[in-house]
Amino acid sequence: MNSQDRRPPAPKYQDSTMSDKVFKRMIFWFAFYVFLFCVGVYFAVGADMAMYAS
Repeated sequence: MNSQDRRPPAPKYQDSTMSDKVFKRMIFWFAFYVFLFCVGVYFAVGADMAMYAS
C-alpha cells in the first residue's frame, strides 16, 4: 500500500540551449513586428475614416 501512495518523480527537462543574446534578439524582432502591425492598423483605420469624412 505504501508503494501506491508514492508519486512518480517530476519530469526533468533539459537545459535550454538558447543563449541570452539570441533570446534578446528574438524579443527585439517580436516587438518590431508588433510595432509594424500597430502602425499598419493605425494607417488602415485612418484611411477608412478619411473615406467617410469626405
